[in-house]
Amino acid sequence: EVQQVETKLDGTRDPANLLDDDILDANGIDAVELNLKVTNQLTTERIRSESASALATGGFEDYLKSFRKDNSLEPFYIPRDTKLLDLSRDFLFNDIVLYLKSAGFAGGYLFIDDIENLVDQMARRHRVEFAKEFALCTVRPGYANTAHNFFSCVLTTHQQASVGLSAAWGEAGLAGVARLDPNDPNSVELPVPSTDQAREIIVAHLDYYRDNPGDRGTIKPFTEDGMAALLKNRQHPRLLLTAAASVVSRAAQEGITSIDADVDAVSEDATVQSTSDFNEGIEGAM
Repeated sequence: EVQQVETKLDGTRDPANLLDDDILDANGIDAVELNLKVTNQLTTERIRSESASALATGGFEDYLKSFRKDNSLEPFYIPRDTKLLDLSRDFLFNDIVLYLKSAGFAGGYLFIDDIENLVDQMARRHRVEFAKEFALCTVRPGYANTAHNFFSCVLTTHQQASVGLSAAWGEAGLAGVARLDPNDPNSVELPVPSTDQAREIIVAHLDYYRDNPGDRGTIKPFTEDGMAALLKNRQHPRLLLTAAASVVSRAAQEGITSIDADVDAVSEDATVQSTSDFNEGIEGAM
């Protein structure tokens, strides 16, 4: 019955059909009754009734937006409209963990990227508070996440930021779990890519956006000297991809179908610094 509901007219399967009331009704399934049964099942898993109902009907995103006056899920940096922020730990480390476990998941990875954007803006007192909150949600008793050892956490950061956070990390008792030390077995240092690795990064991005599958795995529209010019002194992924985007955009605007070293050179002279995203922090945005 599940397979029948998931199968579309073209023969492919779409699990999202299971949350579409019209499709359920068309297959002779009472959507209201089904939603009630799923909600009851989730509440028996100790998920709060409001969250259970939103998860059962596929409306969890709208449920989260209802806690913000602007109905947005974008982060903010001023102390207002923080009801969702206050509840977010319960949503993620209790409700979502129990929901995923009830769906058969044994665990998951929680990635926190560019953590320096958090700690660089904090005074020492706030760093300690952040580390203690993090410990409470990930290793201390109190949340479903810690009770079931569900999320494995992966933090990406610069070495300087990890040193700045290490004192607060130790004060929160996290040093016994994983030290913020480049030499610790839990730490993995990612070096700047080699020229060959940087080339692979470019090819992977080009392949993602290609219209012609036959060009996959090639460096088109770059020529060999054009690719060499792009990679010169640009192994850092962010700088490399920013430069590549500038070069390809210029080529597209001017109808250039083959990007050689001359096109690279002109684009390099005209490259404008990319605008900082507000997610990178107030200081970066300023």
